[in-house]
Amino acid sequence: MQGCTPAIRNLALPAAQSNPWGIAVPKSATRRQYPTAIRSVARARTNSLSFLKSCGIGRETGFSIDLTLVVSELMTNAVTHGRVPGTSGRQIEMSTERADSVYRIEVRDTQSDSMPVLGNPGDLDGEGRGLLLVDSLSDKWGVRPECVGKTVWAEKGFSE
Repeated sequence: MQGCTPAIRNLALPAAQSNPWGIAVPKSATRRQYPTAIRSVARARTNSLSFLKSCGIGRETGFSIDLTLVVSELMTNAVTHGRVPGTSGRQIEMSTERADSVYRIEVRDTQSDSMPVLGNPGDLDGEGRGLLLVDSLSDKWGVRPECVGKTVWAEKGFSE
């Protein structure tokens, strides 16, 4: 996993953007804000695939597929459950980071009246499986309360 160098947080550059010397510099951290809308889930998946590509991981690898599904589930939960009642919603923030071979996804929303927990859905239930997928596809995950809202995070290690 060579070549994926640290970047300044909050930096959201296109993958392999050139610096003034013409050298491609892959990023190892991004942070983006998305509207609280279902279309944001697809945009976040695309952005996470671009991030992984900048770190040398192809989109068709098992790791990339798993991590993208984790992004999809965390973002879907934020869009579905993270809205402030009676409003059109606020922004959702997603950060993707790489530290050595561990990739971390964090999704922050503004709803803090309930924290997500692993469910036990029945066979015919139409919802309640998102965190079960996150739990099975990531090495670890958790929830961090914020002053306003919460951050749900997941980590997965990459091995070549």
